[in-house]
Amino acid sequence: MKQLLILLGFLSMVACQSSTPDQALQEAADLHNKAIQVEKKVKPQMDQLSQLKNALAVQQRTLTESEQSFVDYVTQIETLYRYWEENHVEVPGYGHEGHDHHDHAHDHDHDHGPALELSSEDMLIVQREFRDSILQIEKYTQTALGMFENIAQ
Repeated sequence: MKQLLILLGFLSMVACQSSTPDQALQEAADLHNKAIQVEKKVKPQMDQLSQLKNALAVQQRTLTESEQSFVDYVTQIETLYRYWEENHVEVPGYGHEGHDHHDHAHDHDHDHGPALELSSEDMLIVQREFRDSILQIEKYTQTALGMFENIAQ
């Protein structure tokens, strides 16, 4: 009887351990969710910057050096953002907040990036890079908005 209790306790412990989510994947999913939240702030800024860039580009005069720098800078940010959107990777088995088909921060044609077969630790590294990239893009958008304020003065 004592052996049966020990065996049942062991099986219960193993069952609990196998049902707990992988800690690295959970952290990766959390990072992914944070990145999506940053993107919700960045997307309208990107739209605004694109509109400002286009407004300058259609003028019937030669742009000043600072205006041309702004246009070039925004073009670079747009390229980075587009690459980020097209290449971010979902964490398999984890949904994320605010990123279903009814509450999307971006287009419904949105692709969830390439499906990669990665270890939990590698997925964590990828998601850190994913988050860090959108945070850097956010800084670039702030810089560009500051550049435009200087031009407008």
